[in-house]
Amino acid sequence: MRAVLLDGDDMILFERTRPGVPRYWATPGGGVDRQDANLLAALYRELDEELRAVVTPAVPLTFVDAQREDGRWQRQHLYACRLVAMDVAGRYGAEFADPAKGTYDVVRVPFTAEAIGDLNMQPEGVGAYLRSAVDQVWQAAQDGRASYSVSFASGTSAPALREALHTAYGLDPADVFIGPAEDLADAADVRATVWIDPDAGDPAYGCELSAGDWLARATGVSELELATRLCRLAATTARVADGPLHGWLVAADGDYRRSHALRP
Repeated sequence: MRAVLLDGDDMILFERTRPGVPRYWATPGGGVDRQDANLLAALYRELDEELRAVVTPAVPLTFVDAQREDGRWQRQHLYACRLVAMDVAGRYGAEFADPAKGTYDVVRVPFTAEAIGDLNMQPEGVGAYLRSAVDQVWQAAQDGRASYSVSFASGTSAPALREALHTAYGLDPADVFIGPAEDLADAADVRATVWIDPDAGDPAYGCELSAGDWLARATGVSELELATRLCRLAATTARVADGPLHGWLVAADGDYRRSHALRP
């Protein structure tokens, strides 16, 4: 997990120096430990270890698949949040005691595409995403609220998606409402926090899943991560918007590719 941690007009980064490796910059974050409830919990733990940071609620953004130095691929989940307070002198992550890990100097960099482009950010895919999504990330960090809108292929079984949410993330099926907008508006005592509209009108991708902060807290994942997992479990395909001009098409095996918003 990686935090795009904003402080005023700046982004908090680590300037990294390691023996035999060119200097590079990285966002705070790390891996998932066994005791972490989900990705979001792991992110907060890492921010505490690395910066003793208190942050606003982290909003899932997307993920970036990056190749590690050993050749294996690793998924980097990105989150936007704002800094409330930090105490770098009190950080306690195990990496700070390992000379082979090099140094982790905390720096502030203007959160602009130009400033990010001047840095050797690693993994490279994280820097590329940030350069293209400055406004989107900035808005997410300021709002502090997550929003999900995933369009699945028309004809997708809504009950299968509800079951997939339970299988993947343990969601109570009673928390998932299935039906058109008029049924949702007329339903009495609806406790559901995820809404699936089986027929939203799009001939290609007309089964829509919508949710907000509650789903982010329950799963800790972004729209794209949610779509890849549900597509595999429900044997369907999906479309996820990524800004006004581009999006992602997700296959039934969870594979995904970039698409233009105006064409498949």
